Amino acid sequence: MSKRRSSKHPSGKSVTHSVTSQTSNVEIQEILAGQEQIPFRASRKSRFWVHVVLVTLLAGLCASLYVWTADFPMAFDDHTYLKDNPFFRDGSTFDYLKDFKEFTTRPARIGSDPDYAVNAVLRPIAYASFRMNYQLDEFNPHWYRLVNVAIHAINAILIYALVTLLLRRSKLAAHLQPGSVLFISATSALLFAAHPLATESVTYIIQRFTSLVVMLSLLSLCLYFASFSVQSRWGRWLVRGIAVLAVLLAMQTKEDAFMIPLLAVLLDWLVLGSTLKMAALRALPMLLCMPLIPVLVFMTAAAQHGGFDFNAAMNIVNSRDAPLNHWQYFVTELTVMTHYLRQMFWPKGMNLDPEWPIYGSLFQGPVLMALAVLSGMVLTAWGLFRRFRGDARFVLGFVCVGWFFITISVSSALTPLPDMVAEHRSYLPSIGIFILVACLLDWLRSSSGGARARFLRVGIPVFTLLCVGALSWKTCIRNNVWRTRESLWEDTVAKSPGKYRTWGNLGAAYSDAGKNEEAVHCFREALKVEPRFQNGLLNLSNSLLRLNRPKEALDTTMQLINLDKNATTKPPVAFTLGLSLAGVGRYDEAVSVFRDILRAMPNDPQTHKALGLVYYQTGLPHRALDHYQAAAHVQPNDQQLQQLIQAAEVAMAQKGRPR
Repeated sequence: MSKRRSSKHPSGKSVTHSVTSQTSNVEIQEILAGQEQIPFRASRKSRFWVHVVLVTLLAGLCASLYVWTADFPMAFDDHTYLKDNPFFRDGSTFDYLKDFKEFTTRPARIGSDPDYAVNAVLRPIAYASFRMNYQLDEFNPHWYRLVNVAIHAINAILIYALVTLLLRRSKLAAHLQPGSVLFISATSALLFAAHPLATESVTYIIQRFTSLVVMLSLLSLCLYFASFSVQSRWGRWLVRGIAVLAVLLAMQTKEDAFMIPLLAVLLDWLVLGSTLKMAALRALPMLLCMPLIPVLVFMTAAAQHGGFDFNAAMNIVNSRDAPLNHWQYFVTELTVMTHYLRQMFWPKGMNLDPEWPIYGSLFQGPVLMALAVLSGMVLTAWGLFRRFRGDARFVLGFVCVGWFFITISVSSALTPLPDMVAEHRSYLPSIGIFILVACLLDWLRSSSGGARARFLRVGIPVFTLLCVGALSWKTCIRNNVWRTRESLWEDTVAKSPGKYRTWGNLGAAYSDAGKNEEAVHCFREALKVEPRFQNGLLNLSNSLLRLNRPKEALDTTMQLINLDKNATTKPPVAFTLGLSLAGVGRYDEAVSVFRDILRAMPNDPQTHKALGLVYYQTGLPHRALDHYQAAAHVQPNDQQLQQLIQAAEVAMAQKGRPR
């Protein structure tokens, strides 16, 4: 049943459109037979409670899959971009608002990674959320992860809301079977919530970049399409204004949001049935936000390179050790896209840091196969779209194929990234695939008649729930790998033994756990793969020092210095060199090294402590005491320092020196 009503178009013209009620075909037949119709208010109330139940189910599912991981330790880039990030720790992440050029060039001036500045400029909203966590409980991972879990749950709920909005507002909605909207929206959200591919975007703290940008993007789309139902002109523009604000916040969270305005146009045009011109005009405020990310990229590159540099801007996040050209990256990413698709349907062999071959031609076997798969998917979706143009499920499914390619293009086509494969990059694109799968399952559920139809109406929902259960089980198994840094990198090394970085990170995990012999083995394996791995050499030196093998540590440190003549200007390398020299009895050289460090970093407690130990060993306890006290001023609760101070005071008393 439908009724007609008049409303104001955003252009100001009065238009008339059809609004389909929720009365099912069965109810229509009952009315025609003289039976009483179910009141609209009761139907609306029942839908409300269905929504409540499903929202509760989605939130509960996400909580059960992830809350138990809250106290797992930080890993990998959690340290790089949070714990060991000097700009984050001292609260200067947002200093670019004061002096843009000074901030973007600061990392290079202090010998740090320029990517710290790039990240801060392009992702301030994400860093603001991390900063709130830091103010609450510093680097305790508990609340960081609980926030991530909450974001993932909200994302699942927003998917449910968005699909419901789109299907109910589609001009083809009247042709859907009873229950189709509920089945498609619930299935899409459940698959997303349960899928193990999401673990890297939830359990991996730093990848809040990904989950938060998806939350803001989905919120923007939901508000945008919800605004179409607002009767008041001012109310409609208010809701749409909030949607634009949400997409701006998303674009300042991660670059993945760049394509969201185009997605809004595509959904409005094909799914809701607007003309392309009307869809583009309606989304114009969102489309005008798109230059924000490119402008910030070019501004940052210009500041870091002393002027406009198109090549620098296009490679701003490219690998500095082994940069890829755009063609190599694009061709290789074709194979990566098929890898993501395969994992969405068969999530096996998930890996934090996978090895991936680099391709340079479209005519290489794996690239040709990837092209065949991707082209086949597009052509099949197009064919079904053309054949079933009146079926909202196939129209939405075709747009969702576009969703996958549009959203994945940001990380897998436009600009080369240091890592060829990263599971968190599939988080936003996977939404399109899950909605597509839900549409196909609903078509199977309602496409035939007779006994087969009855079987499929029951069998497809049961099959869907079994899939959600299997994916949930796989998510728990994958999450368990993140329980310790050792278990995470043991799993990664087993799957990527040919990457020096995986061996290096496993060695670092063993070193932190006090397993220095195992750490030495891992660092040596990393150096077999890449002899110029400078962090591997530095970490190997430190592990050898802990094993009281200073001669080997000194030899290893000298290898590092021979690779990089400026290495001694970096405090960690100089510190290790000083300890190694002291360990082999070359005290005067060690003192000179430590003094150089203190000239650059006068309050560094570790250097003061190390220099104090050297002076103590050389019979100068009064000088040792000065440095111990300087270190204790910075670290007053360090019990070892208090013991060293007492030892120096005793030694001075025995020598008869006044304090």
